[in-house]
Amino acid sequence: MAVRQNWRPGIVVEIDETRFGKRKYNRGKRVVGRWVFGGVERGTNNCFFAVVENRTSEVLLSVIEEHILPGTTVMSDCWSSYQCLSDEGFVHLTVNHSMHFVVPDTGAHTQSIEGTWSAIKRGLKGTNHVKGQFDSYMAAYMWKRKNSTAESRMESLLDMIKEFYPPRSKDKRKLKKKKKGNEVK
Repeated sequence: MAVRQNWRPGIVVEIDETRFGKRKYNRGKRVVGRWVFGGVERGTNNCFFAVVENRTSEVLLSVIEEHILPGTTVMSDCWSSYQCLSDEGFVHLTVNHSMHFVVPDTGAHTQSIEGTWSAIKRGLKGTNHVKGQFDSYMAAYMWKRKNSTAESRMESLLDMIKEFYPPRSKDKRKLKKKKKGNEVK
């Protein structure tokens, strides 16, 4: 789902998981939906998201290792699945939300990723969704976030077109013209 993004050591990435879905009768606990795990690089528009079947340490660690390089500072809440991160080569800082939103000693917080979840959910709220297209909604959000200006969106679009339809070299065009010229004679 996510474009492969490896962050450099020394960079801070906030990670978290959330459930996207509907509440029964718009009240209480959400009952239908999908778990999404994601990360946001502080100070940039870089992010990644992955739909996960469950939130076990094995599943989340495989997504983390796919997107974040060892040595990166990772900030998370105190979810038990994240306890292994220090053993895997990451600098791991946690925040206990029942005590602080920002840890006074370390400055650790997850407000960027929490705000990102809020923005995505707000953007999906009240729109008609095509069943089975959830991954494309997440991909569209990542693309819009990374390309936040009209100029960068246009440049990105042109780069994607060039990737799928590479321009032909002048030699190939000349060869094609010669072939057409020979066929006419």
